[in-house]
Amino acid sequence: MDRKLKYNGAWLTDIDDTLILSGERPSDDWISSLSDFIKVLKEYGILWVPMSGVAIVKLGDRILNRIKPELCSHVYYYGGDGSHKYYWDDLCNRWTDDILFSRLFSDAQSLMILGEIEFREALKQLKKVNSGEDFSVQERIDAAHLILKTRGYSAKECILDRLKEKLLENGFNPEKAETYFRGGSISWMMLGDVSADPYHEPNNLKLRTELIRISREWLTERGFLEDLGATGIWVPFPGARGIKFVLQGNNKERASRELLEWTGLKPEQILFSGNELFEGGNDNMIRNITGVTLLSVGEKEDPGEDVISGLINEKGVTLSGVDSNTWWMNFVITRLERGDSWNEILREMKGAIN
Repeated sequence: MDRKLKYNGAWLTDIDDTLILSGERPSDDWISSLSDFIKVLKEYGILWVPMSGVAIVKLGDRILNRIKPELCSHVYYYGGDGSHKYYWDDLCNRWTDDILFSRLFSDAQSLMILGEIEFREALKQLKKVNSGEDFSVQERIDAAHLILKTRGYSAKECILDRLKEKLLENGFNPEKAETYFRGGSISWMMLGDVSADPYHEPNNLKLRTELIRISREWLTERGFLEDLGATGIWVPFPGARGIKFVLQGNNKERASRELLEWTGLKPEQILFSGNELFEGGNDNMIRNITGVTLLSVGEKEDPGEDVISGLINEKGVTLSGVDSNTWWMNFVITRLERGDSWNEILREMKGAIN
């Protein structure tokens, strides 16, 4: 993959509840509008960089595989909570994982989180998606079991089994839960892969908070499973749905710093839009990179001096989330087509709001 390419800037964006509603598969008309947006960014040398915990196998179907191929060279996707980076390979006509960036769970760590049944299924899916990888699922499982035994662990004590027991105790059906293995992170949807609304119902939210507490306590007691891999595992933030287990250090800050390194762009040439730039939110780590223009479109705000409040009052109605982000996308495109430079637009955004 080419590095140190010449770009004038980059628009980094969160996906769920910023670009689209959580779990939504947008319409063809929406995809067409997004393609028009990317086309204008490309004309002015601006990269479009979506960032999310969503795996490529899911975001591909929802968005990435539906973008016009001639635009994909100007799109880079950081997925799996900063564990993967994907770029468009014109020769293969598909999205390709940049293995130099990948930072993943060890098999032993995965086994302790998932248990053997779910880990076996994850390996089968991995082999199916990455058809070029030739490995024996059983040999990897056996090797992981051996490592656990030598380190004093047992896969019979995996955390998902503990959480499923808690679901049963509270009258929930663990069979409805869904698990997504993303290499450097695992998402466990205790109510299934549905919209965020059911997760916010009082009883469900209370149980989810308890499950997060149990998970963090379990990991802490086991030294975050750091002795089983290159780094430890944590449950870093609540998010909108389910529970995430993420390798420590895998986040949007890691992705953003890598983007700066290989493009040669300066932080002042970067715009990031997200709905969780508040303390504890899954976009908050971006704030550690001084100079990046941060656009907060979420209803919950902790902006500080370095974050633009992206909420828009239009005709007496306050736009937030996806509606606000769309407004700002149109704002930027209008300014670019008017002849304003990328840097001028970022300065105007800061000056108009702050």
